[in-house]
Amino acid sequence: MSNVTEVIDSYIAAWNERDARRRRELIARTWTEDGTYIDPSRGGAGYEQLNAMIQTVHNAFGPEYRFRLASRVDEYGDRVRFQWEAGGTKEAPLHFVGTDFAILGGDGRFKSVTGFVDEAPGMEPAARAAD
Repeated sequence: MSNVTEVIDSYIAAWNERDARRRRELIARTWTEDGTYIDPSRGGAGYEQLNAMIQTVHNAFGPEYRFRLASRVDEYGDRVRFQWEAGGTKEAPLHFVGTDFAILGGDGRFKSVTGFVDEAPGMEPAARAAD
């Protein structure tokens, strides 16, 4: 997969897929075999850990919490940045927003993803620097 938009579509689909076998297939299409993910709450390396990590999110939230792309995709060399969101709907009222930074491997799949939470229920607003 060489098109970064396709990789991100597959990435979002993996986070939304509740069937472990299909999710594992999406993970293999999205990450290199030794690919990693880390954010303030979770992390994993390799397909099995990534699959288990996503399953923990599914265990915490119902199927109505769907991830979706919330921004344009910024790409520079082998670096990618995009924002996602989940919830914020009548069926899933808790709203989450995050920004992920990824490094692409030579084949165009994610080698690593670092996630940051921008907005979450109960989260304090980010402090702004003094002008």
